[in-house]
Amino acid sequence: MKPSIQVTWFVEMQGVTLYSRDTKVRRSIPYPYAGLWALIADGNYNPSRATEMMSILMSVAGPEAEYEVGETLAEWRRAGLLCED
Repeated sequence: MKPSIQVTWFVEMQGVTLYSRDTKVRRSIPYPYAGLWALIADGNYNPSRATEMMSILMSVAGPEAEYEVGETLAEWRRAGLLCED
């Protein structure tokens, strides 16, 4: 999984802002979800690493973090912000 080639992003004090050139979608991703985006954008995403990171950042148990990761990735896919390798 990686960011769509149509998406550009920049880091801000409170998170990340993404812009899709093809759909003109602009989205702000706040902390802690910006951390998940960083894993993907840096090419370091794997499910267990993402779950562990979100568990720590959100101060929640693993299953809740795993759910958050799954829901967030599904939402980003629907919005066209992610593509599969």
